[in-house]
Amino acid sequence: MFMNLPIHKKFTAVILIICLSSILIFALIINLTLNHNFKNYLTQMQIHRENQVVKSLAEIYQQSGGWDDLPFEFIWGQAVFFANLRYVADSNGDVVLLFYHGRRPLEPASLHSLPIIVENHQVGTAFFSQTAFQNLLSRQDKLYWKTIYDSIIWSILLTATLSMIIANLFSKKLSAPIIEMNNLAHHISNGNLDARVSRLPKDEIGQLGHSINQLAEKLSQVEELRKKMTADVAHDLRTPLAIIHSHLEGMIDEVIPASPENLESLLEEVDRLTILVNDLQEISLADRSIKTLKQDLIALDSLIQDVAKKITPLFANKGVDLKLGNIVPVNILSDRDTLSKILDNLLSNALKYTPAGKTVQIELLEDNKMITMNIIDQGIGISEKDLPFIFERFYRTDQSRNRESGGFGLGLTIVKELVEAMGGHVTVSSKVGQGSIFTIAFPKIGDIHN
Repeated sequence: MFMNLPIHKKFTAVILIICLSSILIFALIINLTLNHNFKNYLTQMQIHRENQVVKSLAEIYQQSGGWDDLPFEFIWGQAVFFANLRYVADSNGDVVLLFYHGRRPLEPASLHSLPIIVENHQVGTAFFSQTAFQNLLSRQDKLYWKTIYDSIIWSILLTATLSMIIANLFSKKLSAPIIEMNNLAHHISNGNLDARVSRLPKDEIGQLGHSINQLAEKLSQVEELRKKMTADVAHDLRTPLAIIHSHLEGMIDEVIPASPENLESLLEEVDRLTILVNDLQEISLADRSIKTLKQDLIALDSLIQDVAKKITPLFANKGVDLKLGNIVPVNILSDRDTLSKILDNLLSNALKYTPAGKTVQIELLEDNKMITMNIIDQGIGISEKDLPFIFERFYRTDQSRNRESGGFGLGLTIVKELVEAMGGHVTVSSKVGQGSIFTIAFPKIGDIHN
């Protein structure tokens, strides 16, 4: 039942239970302490009173000259003073004074005695019973004791009331961000990605809220990219399909001849559609590759040289010079096909954005912990507003719909996911008009499991 309560009621109940438990424990300790101390006080009072009684009996004995002529009227008149005195025996053990107030005298075993001393001689013995503590209390004592108990009870009630109010206010304040985060999650699940958590506290709950806000922001960006990508896909598919449709319709109507030139034009459009579909498949293939990564010892310098040799003709056709800079011999524990795909994507990307007559250079460096590979181009560069998003799915730095320069923005996304799957990370620095540097860093073999 408790688990089904709203969170602010749970907070209220927990805080209230803690407060009330603390109050009750505190009250119990105070009560026990007061009882203990008050009993000690009453015990000392009883001892003092019994000493006074013995002292008075010695004075009466001395004034009367013995136990035979005791002033009984005085003694009985001071019955309250002699309240717990049961009887007095002389030096021979004979009872000379008996107090039992209509009750049978108590057995000596249930009494305690004090000697009655006159001039350093014991002239008798006074026997006392254990008096109930309440009989020793005066009216003022009883009033004082009642006031203390009333104060404790009222303090408990007042503190419990204040605790309930404070616990309720505090729990609502504490649970408000959590409730707001829950509402935000509902908004996100319903497709409202513009909602955000506001008034975040500066604690772990605030950090959670900040993370949820970041998640919502990320989802919003991905949704925008998805919508843009859908529009791009629709446009990029529509153009070749429209061309193919019009040409085929013209050929059927014999308006356009089915010449090799026209059929070759149609084939080019089909190739464009094939490239589009392949691009869309790339991301799922990359996800599949991540799940089947191998861990083999690879000479990364040799792999770079092999990939560069294979792709050099493409650079030569465009008039871009592909150079190998400082390439240190180094081994890495990774998947050869995945590394080749990463290099292929980065070099193809560099070739796409580097004009003829410029250079693309590959470097391979190492330090104590990391192996670093740099792809340096002299291309058109990337603007500062695009840099934070170039690794996002479907993001295109070229906002035009030109397939040859823009693409679907999957190449760099694939690179990032594959690099991170192998325990590395990829970064980029760029200046518009000067070129870009893509840096991939992998941990050295001895640091992979550290």
